[in-house]
Amino acid sequence: MKKNIKWIVGSLVALASVAFIAAVFFASTNSNANPFSEMVKQITGQKAEEKKEEEPKEDIVRPINKSQSDKQRVMEEDAATMNSYGLYYDYANMSLEDVVKAYMDEYGIDYSQVAFSYKNTKSNETFAFNDTQAMTAGSTYKLPLNMLVVDEVDKGNLSLEEEFDITNTQYEYQGEHDNYVAAFGGAMTIPDMQVYSLVYSENTPAYALADRLGGMDKVYTMYDRYGTSKGEIKTISTENKTTTDYFIQVLDYLWKNQKKYAEILRLTGESFPGEYYKGLLPGLKIDQKPGYVNEALNVNAVVYEETPYLVALYTAGLGGSTVASTEVNPVGLYQVSQLAYVINEWHRVNMNP
Repeated sequence: MKKNIKWIVGSLVALASVAFIAAVFFASTNSNANPFSEMVKQITGQKAEEKKEEEPKEDIVRPINKSQSDKQRVMEEDAATMNSYGLYYDYANMSLEDVVKAYMDEYGIDYSQVAFSYKNTKSNETFAFNDTQAMTAGSTYKLPLNMLVVDEVDKGNLSLEEEFDITNTQYEYQGEHDNYVAAFGGAMTIPDMQVYSLVYSENTPAYALADRLGGMDKVYTMYDRYGTSKGEIKTISTENKTTTDYFIQVLDYLWKNQKKYAEILRLTGESFPGEYYKGLLPGLKIDQKPGYVNEALNVNAVVYEETPYLVALYTAGLGGSTVASTEVNPVGLYQVSQLAYVINEWHRVNMNP
């Protein structure tokens, strides 16, 4: 009798288990309310979310397929401006590299004097020329430097309100350093450092930012946070050499984290109006961080065309400048703006809808 009772109880338990599993299965296939899946989510959900966040997102390249007639239409619309600048090329039938080379051929610029990397933010298409060639970085290092500081503020390790002593900050020019110490009473906030390092590209506030991270020597070891070049120089060397292949990755990281770096984008939008990438493109929204020193005239830009794009444009010796130059070469600066126009016009013809 006891055996029979045990058998009956066991059978009832088994039947109840089957009924429960069936109910769960039926709910999972016929209802949005799934208690079993909700229970699983409660147990494993957090770990699953963490794993999902850790997985890198791969870029999906969807090439722009623009008709030849549409390209020619833009060529016709922009022909008057191209001709007024003396920058009329067959944008509709040439690659970006070939258009830039055509410009350099016309103006007697050696191919070794220009390097660029371009990325379409919608299709993720990239084009480049001399992108692993060593180029002098100049003040363009201030862009990833500011990003590193924002990262620390975002983590709660640095305050935007605190005033930091700058009297003993490393400097390149003592006169500039002394002026900042006097103007700010020996202490600056991070927002002040950001304004003067990005909008005006001053060195003293940039070194003051670096001090917040442990000094420039430490900063050089941190630049790979935003990518590494496939060339010999991976980020920015201590000799101030870099590649456009590195900086296009910096720009891409900046673009993909616009909310976090909103203030950097705002300030670079204010920098150097009418110069560098903005020189021949009036009315177009452009966030740019230029860099000049000696023979180098460079610019990293986020360009808000109908289809936005990113570009790192680095040059050497334009206008006859040399490593001994101590002033911005006006001819070279204008040629940077011409190169910017050529790249932008190619984009307008081939990449805008």
